Amino acid sequence: MHWRKSTRLAALTVLAVLISAAQPLAAQSRPDTSSVRSRATALRDHADSLSARADSLDKSAGALKSSADSLLAAAGMVRPPKPDLWHGSFGLGYTLNRGNSEQTSLVTTFDSGRKGQKTRFFSHSSITSISGEGRERTNKGSSKNKFELEQNRRFFYFAALDAYYNRQAGIDLRLSPGAGIGIAALSRKKLRLDFNFGANPVTEFLRGQPNRTRGHYLASEALDVQLNGRTRLTQNLSWKPRFDKTEDYLLNFGITLASQLTRSFDLNMTLEGKYDSRPPVRTPAVKRQDWMFYTSVSYNLW
Repeated sequence: MHWRKSTRLAALTVLAVLISAAQPLAAQSRPDTSSVRSRATALRDHADSLSARADSLDKSAGALKSSADSLLAAAGMVRPPKPDLWHGSFGLGYTLNRGNSEQTSLVTTFDSGRKGQKTRFFSHSSITSISGEGRERTNKGSSKNKFELEQNRRFFYFAALDAYYNRQAGIDLRLSPGAGIGIAALSRKKLRLDFNFGANPVTEFLRGQPNRTRGHYLASEALDVQLNGRTRLTQNLSWKPRFDKTEDYLLNFGITLASQLTRSFDLNMTLEGKYDSRPPVRTPAVKRQDWMFYTSVSYNLW
């Protein structure tokens, strides 16, 4: 009996030692998160303080704006309106050849436009006079005008009026009014790409022939890229097939690279092309295509 009591006592002693040793091990296995919690609490309190300060600053800014408006109203004044974004320029290009060939070329251009919040207007006109020894004098000109009314950021309506004459080709005047809808495929601060679809009647006043008016479809594309702070590229392409005979069409192309020389003067390099699938009948025969490249210096009027 005595040895059984001794055995039980020894077992209880070993168990007590194991339990007392396990408690420190369990305490060591659990990480101490008290410092992390205190830091998180401090960061949350700091964020709440910053948010409260931001709200206070926003309220102060609103109060300052209201005070400024009140002062303007008391003085009988209102906020100055946004400036009218009209622009206009006059260009001149001149070429003089003397020697084996004698030729004088003069190109004058006029551009104007305005960009409003919902409306845009563009106008480009050019007159070309070329005279050479023993040749018929060439006198031609064109004017392109377009008004756009924005429906939203993607779609807009437009009305256009194009005028063209070419004395050498026997075209005293060609008028092309038109209207339709446009799509702004790309509209960014320095890049804009538009596609236009519509219709227009084309009236031609031809030398020695009866006047004629025919309906045409209208499909065109316009690109405007601001390459850098001084250089700008504009390009346009229009296709006008007849209603009743689509194989008869007018095709116009133009591209201009403008570089700002000073605040008032720009250097422009322009390539213009016109194609008429059925030109007026004349002797000598009138060519279907007419290309012109010229360099001009333009002065910004406003």
